[in-house]
Amino acid sequence: MPDETIRIREAATAGGIEAARALFAEYAASLDWDLASSRLAEELADLPGPYAPPAGSLLLAYAGGLPVGVLGLQPVPEGSRVPGAGAERFAEIKRLYVRPENRRRGIARALMERAEVDARERGYAAVVLTTSTEMMPLAQGLYEDLGYEATAPYRDDLPFPGIRWLRKDLREAAGGGAAGAGPRRPVGPRDGPGACRE
Repeated sequence: MPDETIRIREAATAGGIEAARALFAEYAASLDWDLASSRLAEELADLPGPYAPPAGSLLLAYAGGLPVGVLGLQPVPEGSRVPGAGAERFAEIKRLYVRPENRRRGIARALMERAEVDARERGYAAVVLTTSTEMMPLAQGLYEDLGYEATAPYRDDLPFPGIRWLRKDLREAAGGGAAGAGPRRPVGPRDGPGACRE
């Protein structure tokens, strides 16, 4: 019987980074983005780029030994932070994507939960993300179920109509423990949390 355990690992090798690059390209295609005219093309060429440790992490989900999902965790870009929003203390989730044939298996949730653990261990006070109900309708219920709530814009370089700004405070999620003011230490490649069967 094949092993269907979902494993979340950091893309810490050349092969892992190439797998993340391929999944990000699929993500862009699913949204009909033109990579030739998108800043995502530069991001793909420079991976792990903003997702590199110790400030960020580039996460892959594996099922049956194959990469089937990806997520990037980064500090909010310094030149894009809204003054007074506290964005210097936020970790931002980007490019959450699971291949269509592997959806509804808890993979996106496992990636999100691992990203939250990484953000907490790096000393961030909150995890934030942007989304669109029109472009990503299935993701909205997951974000709400995980405790993400509407927040004020924290970046000034995303002038897209219909954007939703979401935030989850890690201090509250951890039961009131002290939250740090920024990246603290790297987290090495490992499995979980979020190793699961569904």
